Amino acid sequence: MCEVKTRKAFLEEDIPVNPPLPEYFNSTPNDERPEWQIEVFWNRPFVEMISFFGNAEFREDWYKHWPSGIRYDVRCLDGGAWDRSTCWGMFPTLDEAIECCKNGPMW
Repeated sequence: MCEVKTRKAFLEEDIPVNPPLPEYFNSTPNDERPEWQIEVFWNRPFVEMISFFGNAEFREDWYKHWPSGIRYDVRCLDGGAWDRSTCWGMFPTLDEAIECCKNGPMW
């Protein structure tokens, strides 16, 4: 993903939802990231929307936890992990995910 699109998404949105992330974003050691990634992402929570995928045998369980069929993951590049963004939580609604972004993780 190009730097320009990523910067734009994080500058235009208070809390980015499904922002374009650089390739290998969640498998790059923080001390090896280009300076622009630290500048754009550090301590900026964002939401990723995850839809069900996989075997039909797990579908019922997925929908039990995520009734809309979408799981809203809040992530933040905050140093909680050495090579990826930290998962602040997984939520059944976008509103709950946005609340987490505004107030921080539960821990």
